[in-house]
Amino acid sequence: MVDKELLTKVTAYVESLFRAKKPDWVKFHTFRHARAVVKACQEIGAACGLTEEDLEVVTLAAWFHDTGYLEGIEGHEEKSVEIGSAFLRGNGYPEEKIARIAGCIRATKLPQNPKNLLEQVLCDADIAHLASKRFFEVTELIRSEIEHRMGLKLTEAEWLTMNTNFVAGHPYQTECARSKFAEQHAANLEALKKRLTHERQKRPS
Repeated sequence: MVDKELLTKVTAYVESLFRAKKPDWVKFHTFRHARAVVKACQEIGAACGLTEEDLEVVTLAAWFHDTGYLEGIEGHEEKSVEIGSAFLRGNGYPEEKIARIAGCIRATKLPQNPKNLLEQVLCDADIAHLASKRFFEVTELIRSEIEHRMGLKLTEAEWLTMNTNFVAGHPYQTECARSKFAEQHAANLEALKKRLTHERQKRPS
């Protein structure tokens, strides 16, 4: 049985963390992203036939997976594990489930390395935006975050190259996500390649 009271508590806690501690440079890895990953997790997980208990575990992992960003990007997955584990432990959540949540969060570290279906579901949900119809709008937030964090300004060609390589190099792990996202993922990648070709052709010879 899903613990709806705990899920409500976690949602409120994570939202309060982002509201209180989000650095100015964080433009993409926000509470809004966490909420989108939770939604994608639930959709992919249901399509993959996860039990209610497994859906609860992966949903909790989704809520916490980027909370470590609030303390810095270096090793943020491990920080996210610490934040999530401490909160869940304080609410009497079973250690066995906390360990599974930790595994899901650690699997999202790039390059993704999931070892079971739950970890695959979270990894796929975390990059669901690569197959979004709002892809270019969303990735502008990622570009802004990179530029603010590193104190630089990417040229259009630099950004398109980086973005194209990332999208091309990150396939979906589950058959459910591949089926759901393949068409839009391919369309977004093709659009990126066209923009990059156009940008390169604008350069003076």
